[in-house]
Amino acid sequence: MCQMWQKIRYGVRWNPAERLALATRALNLQKVKNIDISLDPLHHDNLSIRTFWHSVMTPKVRMTNPNARIKANVRNDRKPPFFVATLDDGHQLQFNTGNMTAMDVIMTFNRLTGNPELGKAGTRPRAKL
Repeated sequence: MCQMWQKIRYGVRWNPAERLALATRALNLQKVKNIDISLDPLHHDNLSIRTFWHSVMTPKVRMTNPNARIKANVRNDRKPPFFVATLDDGHQLQFNTGNMTAMDVIMTFNRLTGNPELGKAGTRPRAKL
């Protein structure tokens, strides 16, 4: 099978969990000053922001910028979840994550902060934390 058909088959048969893992692998907070997460735990559509929050709080991602402040605000107003990321240059990125998948949220965040949307696939050597 030629390379073109392999790429077409790869593009058609993607696994959402695998793409989420690759997008999480590319997360980098070097250009981020702070992230303010706001969610209602009883809202029906907060899985994507909770996954994003979990991904940002992992030690490998936090080591990319230890000075980045990540603050969560739990509210009770039945409004959709959102987060605001303030970059080092003063720009603010506001994400309304209602009706979005976690993969889309992380890939869009990576693209807007200047990082690749997806990380490299394959095994990695173990990092010393």
